[in-house]
Amino acid sequence: MKAAVFNGNDLVIKNVDTPTLTPSQVLIQVKAVGLCGTDLAIIEGHLPTPTPIIIGHEFSGIIVEVGESVDSAWIGKRVVSEINSNIDFSCYYCERNIFTQCISRKAIGIDIDGALAEYIAIESYLVHEISDSLSLNDATFVEPLAAAYQTFEMMPLEDDDKTIAIFGLGKLGLLILQIAVFKNFKVIAIDGSEKKLRLAEEFGASKLINRLAVNNISQKIRESTNGLGADIVIDCSGNPNALVNVVSSCRTRGKIHIKSTHGLGTPLDLTDLVVREITIYTSRCGPFRKAIEGLEKNHVSVKELISDIYKFEKIKDAFANYKKDRDIIKIIISFES
Repeated sequence: MKAAVFNGNDLVIKNVDTPTLTPSQVLIQVKAVGLCGTDLAIIEGHLPTPTPIIIGHEFSGIIVEVGESVDSAWIGKRVVSEINSNIDFSCYYCERNIFTQCISRKAIGIDIDGALAEYIAIESYLVHEISDSLSLNDATFVEPLAAAYQTFEMMPLEDDDKTIAIFGLGKLGLLILQIAVFKNFKVIAIDGSEKKLRLAEEFGASKLINRLAVNNISQKIRESTNGLGADIVIDCSGNPNALVNVVSSCRTRGKIHIKSTHGLGTPLDLTDLVVREITIYTSRCGPFRKAIEGLEKNHVSVKELISDIYKFEKIKDAFANYKKDRDIIKIIISFES
């Protein structure tokens, strides 16, 4: 089969062996893969991974074969997959049903081979069926949308929390924004792309800040929050330097939630955090069934977030454009003929 393999220096399309199933696995014919900032960080060398490795973890496809211990009724199902594999079900975290933090876990497309290939073998417990109402392209948003929901799962919300400022309006930022609006928060959206800011406005953001057009972002946010700062500030920028503004934009005893780092070092004013008693939250993978339901019930819209669709053979062009075009939100790699 053909696969996109990162060899430590370059991303190349090459022929590799089609995976052989273990008894508990399913073989998925990959139909669509969403490119992620993590994928870009890997091929740029910011996020170390074992090499050679097939990257890609936001994907959808159809099950074409199952291992001997898996119900054959799964064959032909349209599915998405969680990314944390190699779960041991016995460690400290697994005993507490926190499987995404299993000590033995390996992340698909990051630690072990991923989905930018014609086929991928996945443990059956990771697979979720999707309805025919959800397109295979839109289904590539399930993994990041689950991570977006996890933002609110990990961060206790209080009655005083009314305003959320979101730094970075990429795919994840715009998904979190829609969830925040659905939860009736006032949302302040910050980005350097006017196209993304307009989209944030369509999704219900109450204030837009172009970070390239203002000298003091935190002052603008305080002006919109009675001089206090936002109750919750969420960083989805992937830019370590944004954390300076994130901290200064948060009200005293407010909350900061960090979603994007991509392996880069991050400066923080620890004194300011301590003196103002700001709480920092972080999160990664989240509830897949909630994400699937959010898409199927149209609580979240994703079609507007698809910037372009590339054939698999054009994957290097896709990454090149992803890297240079600030307006791109999500690129999908299609295996459809």
